[in-house]
Amino acid sequence: MFYIVAADVKALYPSLCRDTVTKALECALEQHSNFYTNAQKIIVNLNEICLNNVVTQYGDQLYTQKNGIGTGDNHSVSLANIAEHYILQPIAGALREAAGFRRFIDDIIWIAKSKVSNENIRQALTSAFANSSLELTFRQACTADQKGFKFNS
Repeated sequence: MFYIVAADVKALYPSLCRDTVTKALECALEQHSNFYTNAQKIIVNLNEICLNNVVTQYGDQLYTQKNGIGTGDNHSVSLANIAEHYILQPIAGALREAAGFRRFIDDIIWIAKSKVSNENIRQALTSAFANSSLELTFRQACTADQKGFKFNS
């Protein structure tokens, strides 16, 4: 029996806490770059300036986004990927229970070989994202249904 599960982060871009983005960027630069500490701080500070100064026009009005990151902004996809990697790092062990695990920005998919491992992965993901004030929606199919896949929400 296999469980095939898709998870989606609800409203990732506007819901992503800027503090999480900053911590994730700091962690990524520290662990995965060879920049000196001062250069890392400059990159983080420039990122904060960019996030705080996105201006959007609607009609004749100009708006700045105070929370989250701007959907469609030049570096929003990169920041979202860095933040999600940061969120998933503490539960990497639980994710190894999956027979296959893939993520693309806010879309996650995995295959589990048992009900127990599927539930462990689901709970770990739910908890990790809740710790960053984010919520997931799930859809799953199970091969146990003799007539084909049965989709559950």
